Amino acid sequence: MKITVLCNDKAIEGFESEHGVSFFVELNGKNYLFDTGSTDVAVKNATKLGINLSRIELIVISHGHYDHLGGLGSVLREAGGKKVLVGEGSFERKFSETTLSSPEDGRTEYERLGAIVETVGTSKEIADGIHVMTAAPFVTEERPGEKHVKITEGIKKRDFFDDELSLSVLENGNVTVITGCSHRGIGNIVKQASGFGKVKNVVGGLHLLHKTEEELEEIFEYLLGFDIDNFHIGHCTGDNVVKKIAERFPVEVRELMAGDSFEFHD
Repeated sequence: MKITVLCNDKAIEGFESEHGVSFFVELNGKNYLFDTGSTDVAVKNATKLGINLSRIELIVISHGHYDHLGGLGSVLREAGGKKVLVGEGSFERKFSETTLSSPEDGRTEYERLGAIVETVGTSKEIADGIHVMTAAPFVTEERPGEKHVKITEGIKKRDFFDDELSLSVLENGNVTVITGCSHRGIGNIVKQASGFGKVKNVVGGLHLLHKTEEELEEIFEYLLGFDIDNFHIGHCTGDNVVKKIAERFPVEVRELMAGDSFEFHD
């Protein structure tokens, strides 16, 4: 499996960055896009890398925040009509306190651009060994921050990110977990993925930048129990947390950079 980072908060020289995530995943001769960033940065970086987005089998959106869903319009204009998998409630209006977290475009505009939207209510296999995992059960103390709210049928509610999707990719008994922001907790997501096999690689945003030292230690202790081999992390993880993980875990820890790519041979 090869993963190319099309969008992230940092980039290698010659590529663009923005607050957001987008991964181009190549596996068994097929291509998938996980998240789309905020604007058109993923498309621009794909062009620089010679990646033809029209060859994507399907697009998976981790959740309805602008930095993951906002670039979908640009991707569809470039790639043409594609199936787009979203979790239940991804198109609800979402806020961080009073600041809008959803993109300006909504489902109607994306469908006009060719999106064939499929709402995923329960975890499902989308290709041999690739599972889209829906909202990870809360088995640890990790929860989304209380500042996150959404509007459901005109009522403001705390957002527990029931729409959050992650990927579990199984190769030779080993699992690679691909996340967007891990709002429901990276420990909970890894535990969920461990049902498919031994979790070897974790890729994506971990949303740990606002955690206390005590909370981080609890999360680290829990993750150490899974004997993970590789962390390729960035976006909302927090620069200081990436360093702490590198210090705490005796494994490869690599910071995500737009324009970069890496392969897992399991």
